[in-house]
Amino acid sequence: MTDALDWTWQYDGVILLTGLLCAVAASLPGNFLVLRRTSLLGDAVSHAVLPGIAAAFLLTHSRTGAVLFVGAVLAGLLTAVLTELIRDIGSVDEGASTGVVFTTLFAAGLVLIVQAADAVDLDPGCVLYGALEDSPLQTVRLFGTEIPRVALTLAGVLLLNLLFVFLFFKELLISSFDPGLATTGGVQCAAGALSADDC
Repeated sequence: MTDALDWTWQYDGVILLTGLLCAVAASLPGNFLVLRRTSLLGDAVSHAVLPGIAAAFLLTHSRTGAVLFVGAVLAGLLTAVLTELIRDIGSVDEGASTGVVFTTLFAAGLVLIVQAADAVDLDPGCVLYGALEDSPLQTVRLFGTEIPRVALTLAGVLLLNLLFVFLFFKELLISSFDPGLATTGGVQCAAGALSADDC
């Protein structure tokens, strides 16, 4: 019974490290989304990238990170453009247009994933929810220690987010708490938000 509860760095520790890196990297920009009351945007973009990932896989038949990342970025940009387009053309609230776009793209992504899953060993559950427990399976040797490849990627994302917040902290802070003052002061808020109303 105690063998099942033994904690090891090489398996449990790296899973914990990977989850921690992901949580901290996401919380940095996430705090500003919450302050701006646009936290649905983060949820929308994270769900709406699914069809981009699925389409990239179906077109290239490759599960490498770079290919899937390009598909995800393109789908994320499409989400932002469609949300703004629906908001402007339909004269609806940004939350409503975001909800319409992200549910539609997420559903399209699910259909594409199921289509792809029939041809290869692609588990829709792993694509949707991730598989953090599988992170120790693909490692690289760094300073004499085996580290999951995804942990290195997340460390890079964390460093980029830290750099972004460090460089633009004043602009992020003022645009989050006082959009009117930010606009008066020359801070281009609309570049960081989908709507000029949010900043």
